Amino acid sequence: MALVRTRWDIVAIAFAAGFMVGMQVGKAPPALPLLEAELDLSRVIAGLIASSYYGIGAVLGVAGGLLVDRLGIRRMVVVGGTAMALASVAGGFAESGPPLLAARIVEGFGFVTLTVVGPKMLVSAADAGVRRFLLGVWGTYMPIGIAISLAIATASLETIGWRGLWFLNGGIILLFVLVFLWGAAPRRWRAPAVAGGGFDGAGARATLARPGPWLFGLSFAIFAVEWQALMAWLPTFLIETQGHSLNGAALFTALFVLVTAAVSIACARLLQRGVARWPLLAITFAGMGVCAAALFAPFTPAEAKIALALCFALASGPLPAVCFEGGVAHAPSPAQVAMAGGFVAQGAALGAVLGPPLLAAVTEALGGWEAAWWTMLVWSSLGLAVVAGVWRADARLARLAAA
Repeated sequence: MALVRTRWDIVAIAFAAGFMVGMQVGKAPPALPLLEAELDLSRVIAGLIASSYYGIGAVLGVAGGLLVDRLGIRRMVVVGGTAMALASVAGGFAESGPPLLAARIVEGFGFVTLTVVGPKMLVSAADAGVRRFLLGVWGTYMPIGIAISLAIATASLETIGWRGLWFLNGGIILLFVLVFLWGAAPRRWRAPAVAGGGFDGAGARATLARPGPWLFGLSFAIFAVEWQALMAWLPTFLIETQGHSLNGAALFTALFVLVTAAVSIACARLLQRGVARWPLLAITFAGMGVCAAALFAPFTPAEAKIALALCFALASGPLPAVCFEGGVAHAPSPAQVAMAGGFVAQGAALGAVLGPPLLAAVTEALGGWEAAWWTMLVWSSLGLAVVAGVWRADARLARLAAA
């Protein structure tokens, strides 16, 4: 599906949709110490507030892709973005943990819709020559969005509090929806209801039958358990073990996620040049496991932990680019791009739901951060096992393309 030229304005709107998703993730970690104190939350409940945002995506990521394929881009962006904005505002009024948890879950509807809409917009608006690169870069929407939110939190959290941060995010999302309605209006961009053909049950069944989307979704799930757990609790970890201020911890966490994003962009360029996916995934899981285990290990000197956190971020960078590009590459046709991307989005959401509360539960049950080191090795070992399946699925896809 070659185009005469890439619509960079639509590409920018697609990435802005992703940044909205990442910002709702990034607003929680620096606020967790304030939430624990003001609402008298246990660490596990606070972890659930960070991760419950992904609840709907963990269950309905693939279904969200099907809805986009059936209902079209514009409807899903407006409905998902508006729901996310209103839920963020409602969460700002919460006086206890349960209402805030409920609001975060509703925010997650926006995660489902905007995450699967982004790749669909890129495939529809980008020329074939840059499409693979842009799909790889799409994997940075989460860390960049988180970094933007962390920067906003650093500048404003002590002044407006966590409630003001929730209200501010709701306003930013509504502004994005208005920009989308203007920039992607039918008179400016004729978004196909389904890129490459109409929705059909046979195409959906063909997508479900392919191992690639499942494997890339599973890879992202394992990745997200580790990455989201460390990112969500990094400010608290730095405050408790390194003596950082709230602002200092938030700024370092922003640096952490930006390092991941920078490496992911570099790997998108490698993918465009034809580098195989499976070695990049293997490097990710091996590096994350070793760095995270050493970070939490009791024998690691305190002065080394900052460097280990940055090494973890470096090692984690390849996976988002590989999984989003790979998941879309395994779609049977352009008509199933959103559904294939839904596998990756659902995997990301499932891992993110599990990661923060699991890490909190381990630290509370076993007596501190040092007790969590071995869990990171377990998850990375599972990831390395999945890499073997990715290698076989990519080899099969190459044979089909050559036939």
